[in-house]
Amino acid sequence: MRAPERRRDRLDHRRAWRVSVALLFCLSISAAALHTVLQGFGWWFQITGIVFAVLAAAGITRALGARSQGTRSPGRRAWLPTLVASAVLVTLITVFFASRSAFLFVIPTFESFAVFGDLAQAGSLAIANQAVPADVTLGISFLLAVGAGSLAILADLLAVTWRRPALAAIPIAVLLGIPTFVGIQLADVFVFVLSAVAWLVLLRAGEPFPQTSRAVGIGAVSVVVALLVPLALPTVDESTASGDAFGGYLASVNPVLSLGDELRRELPRTILTYSTLSDQPTYLRLVSLQNFLAETWEPDPPTIDRDNTPAAVGPPPGLEADIPVENETTWVDVNNLGSPWLPVPYPATDVSGLRGNWFWDADDLTFTSPDRVARGEEYRVSSLLVQPTPAQLDVANSTLPNPDDNYLDLPADLPGIIRSTAQRVTSSATSNYGRAVALQEYFRDGTFDYSETAPADFGYDSNGMKAIAQFLEAKSGYCIHFSSAMAIMARTLGIPSRVAVGFLPGEKQAETVEGRTSYRVTTQDVHAWPELYFDGIGWTRFEPTPGRGFVPTYADEATPGVPVPPVTTPTATPTPTPEPTNSATAAPIDPNDPAANSSTAAVSLGWLWTGLSLLGVILLLLLPAFIRGIQRALRLRRLARGFPAAQTGWKEVLQSMHDLGVDISPTATPREAAAAIADSARLGETDRVGLDSLRALVERQSFSRRRAESGLAHGAVPGGADDRVSDILDRVRRAFGWRRRIVAALAPRSIWSRLSLSRAD
Repeated sequence: MRAPERRRDRLDHRRAWRVSVALLFCLSISAAALHTVLQGFGWWFQITGIVFAVLAAAGITRALGARSQGTRSPGRRAWLPTLVASAVLVTLITVFFASRSAFLFVIPTFESFAVFGDLAQAGSLAIANQAVPADVTLGISFLLAVGAGSLAILADLLAVTWRRPALAAIPIAVLLGIPTFVGIQLADVFVFVLSAVAWLVLLRAGEPFPQTSRAVGIGAVSVVVALLVPLALPTVDESTASGDAFGGYLASVNPVLSLGDELRRELPRTILTYSTLSDQPTYLRLVSLQNFLAETWEPDPPTIDRDNTPAAVGPPPGLEADIPVENETTWVDVNNLGSPWLPVPYPATDVSGLRGNWFWDADDLTFTSPDRVARGEEYRVSSLLVQPTPAQLDVANSTLPNPDDNYLDLPADLPGIIRSTAQRVTSSATSNYGRAVALQEYFRDGTFDYSETAPADFGYDSNGMKAIAQFLEAKSGYCIHFSSAMAIMARTLGIPSRVAVGFLPGEKQAETVEGRTSYRVTTQDVHAWPELYFDGIGWTRFEPTPGRGFVPTYADEATPGVPVPPVTTPTATPTPTPEPTNSATAAPIDPNDPAANSSTAAVSLGWLWTGLSLLGVILLLLLPAFIRGIQRALRLRRLARGFPAAQTGWKEVLQSMHDLGVDISPTATPREAAAAIADSARLGETDRVGLDSLRALVERQSFSRRRAESGLAHGAVPGGADDRVSDILDRVRRAFGWRRRIVAALAPRSIWSRLSLSRAD
């Protein structure tokens, strides 16, 4: 290879590595923009590790390919680094997230890709159903890994393979734009500026002869555009972006869609705190679901009557004056609830202190707002504690409050097990009240188990008629199954019913609020319960879910007068023998399943954090080598631009010898140092020509009074001073064994030597 070609190849190789390092910094800094939408900071190390692995794979492949060719890689090999980087990304994702279903724990199988699909779906749901900043679940972690790796591959393709480093702004903008898409207020200007600076560094690294002024100008324009364009975009409605419990679901959408996800949240999040005048805990109700379709329950579309202001709430539907009631006052402080419904005790009679426009619905006394969510509201609620006696309930009929209401509607093809079970359980009851208590106790008598992840063919969180039929057979589920089952069974018996969604009373706190006991409600307290209608009393709460909440006095068997259902021995149902599977992960994994989190998910996260920890240790150990490599590249770059060899190249030769374990006295003359180098490396006469030539050049530049006239001050020598120094270093290194060369590259002694540090540029 001729000298100009060799020099050109070296410049290309150095440029490629410079661009790769600059890309690592750009993507890592840009990823920090996600701190406003994700909790913690461990995810940043995951993104950085994935980006480092992908870029390193592409860079090493590119370097090995060029070296094997001995010249520039032909165009047909240009895609090889991208393919290798993609393979590395798939391998990493397989090892961290689906190793148990992979061949040899590394090679993905069809089963692995099914797991990937489940993780992607779980991640998307977790993003949709959480408030910002969101917890990084296993699904979100998977999406981060895939997204970061894909963006790194794209950036490498644009900036290195296609030699268009300016286009790397595309993947950088994707990372920076995620928080802005959620809400303009989530954009971090500081991260924008740092990313712009990193991009300018990338532009300089990608140019053989950098044009600083042009880079600064493009960067300044990019920063201005990045900051101003989001202002022109439509803002994301707080109600639809919050994603907390019922986080912003519109009133026309079923709020139980996120109920199961909130209950399965690994780390509970505080939703609100409250205190009551009586110091007693209370249920807080958001909305009622009265429309039972074949697949789910839904609320009525909201009807905003602006005359129904919270200061004067209408009477509870169906409640007559002879029913005993007590007045209660509740103070509520909503911390983080992106819901268009307001959590209040039922029935509320007055709400004060609200900041937004809230209105109550006459049919179910729910409070909704056309333009706000509950987050940040602090208010006081006056409500009634309705306490009917068992005798009053026993004589009460259950007729529809309005003939046009749909509180008795059922699908025509309702599974027979629902109706037959309701009739069997209530066969000895003589009133609708007795039937309601019998249904409640049927679920609480110990034959049913509470489970937030009970397997179901129709989904963990389904509450349609087929899922409820399966729930009655499996006898395992959580509140949405218990409440839905009791409400449906009550309708089969002619009792109007609906499902209320809200919160359990929460946990009693040690601190008090103005002398009142304080209660804390978290995502673990999201709850659903049935409400049944009785003439003269109105909508009445029951609690069929075992181990959750508390049974009201009028439905408690310990209360005198409450009808006690006869004790029945449950019919033994044969348990089907599960068929053996060939793999521990043969069935699709629900990433939100705590059981999966405790096994597959825990193992995956364990592998992930172990791998990232090892990567961090490796990066720390390689830091001296990284610093040394930058130092060498800067010196050779200065030589290429005409810096005197005495100030750059010669120092690089001496420091490289120190890395190889050759100690040269700092007081040695260039001639003495060259002799020591030649002796240590056992250079022959031919190999010493280049060293002696450089030594003579250094002597002339160091001691000549007219260096400029020598024609050497600016590297005006055949082949270039940088080529001469690189050739000398190559010849010297070949004289030492490969072990010594590896140690010198990975653990350069000069970085830790005070003598070398004092002499470094």
